[in-house]
Amino acid sequence: MAKQMPQSDNRIELHPEVKDKWGRPVAYVIKGWHERDRYLMDVMAKQCRDVLRYGGDPVGHDYPIQGQGSIYVAENALARMANHILGGARFGSDPNDSVLDPHCRAWEFDNLYVNDGAFMPTSGGANPTLTIQANAFRVADHLLTSI
Repeated sequence: MAKQMPQSDNRIELHPEVKDKWGRPVAYVIKGWHERDRYLMDVMAKQCRDVLRYGGDPVGHDYPIQGQGSIYVAENALARMANHILGGARFGSDPNDSVLDPHCRAWEFDNLYVNDGAFMPTSGGANPTLTIQANAFRVADHLLTSI
């Protein structure tokens, strides 16, 4: 897993034409790949290819493999992403450059807290589930002390 570079063009919007069963616009992800992300995915794909091809012994084996490449070159690369979508409602100390305050409360609302991966600007080198859970407990502790 590689950390993906945040990009200002990546976002979630309401689709201008597609509607849900109640007639409301559905959300969709607009995402492009940063040059660094493509480079890292290519390097990792080649490493995986070499593990499969040589079986840990580049001198004694050369097993045939079919196909190899990074996800961004796949036909459905933008729909089937090998990453976690994060950062849709980043938290911070200034309402001018963040959606949430340090306790993950929306700046403009008294009783709206966001406790999913949206508070994180990007993911490190691992699945963010435990970080998201830890933050939810942190926010819950804050709520209990502010009642």
